[in-house]
Amino acid sequence: MMMTGTVGSSVMGRSRNAQPLPRSGKSVSSVRRPVAMHAKLPKWDECYRFLVDEKKLRTIAPEQAKDMVASGDWVLVDVRPPGAHAEARPAGAVSVPMYQPLDWKTPDVQKVMKFLVYSFNGVQAIEPNPDFTEQLRQASMQGKRGIITFCEAGGTLKPSTNFPFGKPSRSLQAAYRALAEGVTSEVLHLERGVYGWYQSDLDFEGTGEYKPDIGRTPSAAAEPTLESIRASTGYQMREGDKK
Repeated sequence: MMMTGTVGSSVMGRSRNAQPLPRSGKSVSSVRRPVAMHAKLPKWDECYRFLVDEKKLRTIAPEQAKDMVASGDWVLVDVRPPGAHAEARPAGAVSVPMYQPLDWKTPDVQKVMKFLVYSFNGVQAIEPNPDFTEQLRQASMQGKRGIITFCEAGGTLKPSTNFPFGKPSRSLQAAYRALAEGVTSEVLHLERGVYGWYQSDLDFEGTGEYKPDIGRTPSAAAEPTLESIRASTGYQMREGDKK
């Protein structure tokens, strides 16, 4: 039976011969949208080439992800902030947040300035989670389980005219780190993130009800400046999507 919650608790297993499936195709008002401080990652085009050309990262549909997790071979890894995870999450997901609220135990001028700027814009300033890699290792049971990363909207590796390197997201960043830092070689990416899970009418858990925050981008971690956040389209909308 699948265990849920923050990493550190038990997670589902995965057999070493499990193969990734082919690529297919809440945010809630009570939780302020977090904006990440600059994370030490390569530029997105470098991450993209690593994920697509070298690692052949696959994106799977929510229905596929549900079946893979149910098999006991894979675990859903929620890289959103803990508050969003607690409020509403895909059933069975564990929390491994990429970012955390600013740590005021070690204040500096840069943190104060960022806090003021982000507060003025109505968003919460956050910084990289220093334990992210180790928590990923726990989620994968030291590489013995496959992980399926997801965030709010997921981003995409599909190139387009306006976005030749797809659209970055926290879940794609997490997949990059899991592969680049040798956490596990078995990594998949959830198509359209929590929003896609919601559109697929799959089960949720949590203290509240999931409702997408259309109009604001949920993938701020990929582009940690207010300008790029505003420029992002966020959710991948499709005809027939429910509100």
